[in-house]
Amino acid sequence: MDRNIEEILEKRFTPERVSAWKKEYAPRKLCVLGVEDKLAVLRPIRAAELSQYSMLAADPSAGIEKASRYLLDALWIDGDAAIRDDEECFMAAMLQLQNVIELKKSAFWRV
Repeated sequence: MDRNIEEILEKRFTPERVSAWKKEYAPRKLCVLGVEDKLAVLRPIRAAELSQYSMLAADPSAGIEKASRYLLDALWIDGDAAIRDDEECFMAAMLQLQNVIELKKSAFWRV
């Protein structure tokens, strides 16, 4: 985790809480979304959430907005509720949620 954001998290949520979150989800990393002066701490995504997100995103009656809301709620550890509740903050966070999904680079070949 970037040292600067780690310091910000520790000031905001206490070093003990941040350390406990990191231990709980180790070896995977926490995700932090920032929108202006607001923060959201998210836990790492699991296969079940990725599956649900993908199904919602592909469903025309749900779409990417509902899929993003689902993912943000499912992974939420702590942070400013405005990121979930304020439309402009949510839209900004929604654009970054794709980064939560990108875990490792993978490749597919046919030979």
